[in-house]
Amino acid sequence: MTQAPERLTREEKKARTRAQLVDAAAAVFARRGFAAASLDEVADEAGLTKGAVYSNFDSKEELFQAVIDERLNEPMLRLAEDLDTTGTFAERAMEGARMFVDMAQQERGLFLLALEHNIYVARHPEHAAAYSARYREQLAMVADLITEQSKKSGLSLPLPADEMAMAVEALSQGMALQRLADPDHVPDDLLGRVYALLFQLPPGS
Repeated sequence: MTQAPERLTREEKKARTRAQLVDAAAAVFARRGFAAASLDEVADEAGLTKGAVYSNFDSKEELFQAVIDERLNEPMLRLAEDLDTTGTFAERAMEGARMFVDMAQQERGLFLLALEHNIYVARHPEHAAAYSARYREQLAMVADLITEQSKKSGLSLPLPADEMAMAVEALSQGMALQRLADPDHVPDDLLGRVYALLFQLPPGS
């Protein structure tokens, strides 16, 4: 007996379409870069209409941010939340650094696209407000993780957690970029050791 085709609810259809668009956008942005890519290309890649794009995303910037969030930022935050809590703070910092560098390597195209988008926003101040709101939200999540981990270890932070989050983000992105550009001259554990200096951690802390 032939099985009846799967019937999806409106919400399920919308979620499936959105996932198709994010997948297609990831491919198009990686191939063309943020500035050169168009929503027409994304629609063609997904096998959908441009109207389907605009029914899910208000702009190319919003679609791009969805790609970065779902493929890079959210997986990285989930990894950080799953850090082994049995080790010392220094060991957890080292492990977090390793996970960030590994993620940047595994998602090399998306990581570089995220940096490209930062430059695009810096050159186009009209997009700064939306970018700033999302960036601050991301920093707040990193600051919460830093606060949680420091409390577990009874560690006093040398700077407020939000400022520590900014420093960690800048160091992480810069170091990961250096490693992608010149992997033979950037030690695997360098970012972790810099984290230790940033948090003023002696060995074994």
